[in-house]
Amino acid sequence: MVFAMKILQINSHYDQGGAARIAACIHRQLLVQGQQAYVAYGRGGKKEEKNVYCFCNKADIYISALLSRVIGLNGWWNRLATRRLIRLIRKIQPDVVHLHALHGYYLNFAMLFTYLNAADIPCVWTFHDCHAFVGNCGYFFECEKWENGCGHCPHIKNYPISQFFDFTGYMWKKKKELFTEGSRKVIVTPSEWLTQNARKSFFGKYPCITIHNGIDTTNTFYPRDRRECREKYGFSSHEKLILGIAAGYRDPRKGAQYIIQMAKDLEHEAKVILIGWEKQNDSMLRETSNIIALPATENADMLAEYYSLADIFVLPSLAENYATVSLEAMACGTPVVGFATGGTPEQLAGGKGIAVKAGDQKAFTEAVRKAISEDNGLLRGIELAKCIRRDNSVERMVEAYQEVYQMVVSKNKNKL
Repeated sequence: MVFAMKILQINSHYDQGGAARIAACIHRQLLVQGQQAYVAYGRGGKKEEKNVYCFCNKADIYISALLSRVIGLNGWWNRLATRRLIRLIRKIQPDVVHLHALHGYYLNFAMLFTYLNAADIPCVWTFHDCHAFVGNCGYFFECEKWENGCGHCPHIKNYPISQFFDFTGYMWKKKKELFTEGSRKVIVTPSEWLTQNARKSFFGKYPCITIHNGIDTTNTFYPRDRRECREKYGFSSHEKLILGIAAGYRDPRKGAQYIIQMAKDLEHEAKVILIGWEKQNDSMLRETSNIIALPATENADMLAEYYSLADIFVLPSLAENYATVSLEAMACGTPVVGFATGGTPEQLAGGKGIAVKAGDQKAFTEAVRKAISEDNGLLRGIELAKCIRRDNSVERMVEAYQEVYQMVVSKNKNKL
């Protein structure tokens, strides 16, 4: 039985990017079910949607980003914006605050958690990366300092970047102090990989559970007619088409070099379509003739059509959690090739794709070559889409979250 309650989600963005889409899916499904659902977010402009509030402005973001990059303290600014958020929390008086990604130059961690801890508000916190328990990084790669305390960070130039100073040891200690006060918290991650790491971190005192990401497999991400989609966008039925999402390719973690080299290696075998291409990255396309670079789109139906027309979707990220873009592609019937990092092997198990050693260019290219061949042994089309509908629907995800909401409110942790 689902009990009525007020749920307030907090994230950097709303319906823009992986974690933001998850927050939007949860919000909309809760509203459909008659719950009092709210979202507060910091970046991306105002959204005309019920009970969705942006509490930051551009000046807040720019000033915080500048100070964070110069001084090296991320999550220590944005006092005015965080005051607005706290006023909103007081006005809504939620039964549960559901936290998502808190980094992104939009929050003051100390102010928010001092308030949440003092008010004893039950919190569910979904980790979409490792930032909450690491000094500053989004992903720790090979580094294991975070298990006992950070400092002398080997990835200080990765997002969230610090240009001059290393305060990762200080931030790790302050996070531990702020984030682990009180007992009414539950940690959720989308992958078993991240859940296990959360249990090893200072969050191990709390219940740490896995709820796989869910997507809209009914109205948006489902297999479209492949031939019709290809005709619509000017591709022939016999072409081999490889699809990737190119957003954020200046971040080394995204692995742009691997997909571009793969395109060169398969120059006479396939075309590579990259959606979300930014003009500032045009220099990467030198000496390539088979890459089709397209701008980002917020049209989910268009994106689903591209997923459906492709022979394979590629995810060359060197660090990943449980990518929603992979779920979207598979929900449209297209298998995935990616690196075996984070939760990617979990996603691609059972014939849904191929995961190869991270950073192994030859293995990556050969896996793509195999995947676009006729006899590749991978699930595809309706058969693949059924697996995603079964395991990764929005309805399944929200049902699991509602159980967690009820348990954290009642403090009945034993049932977790």
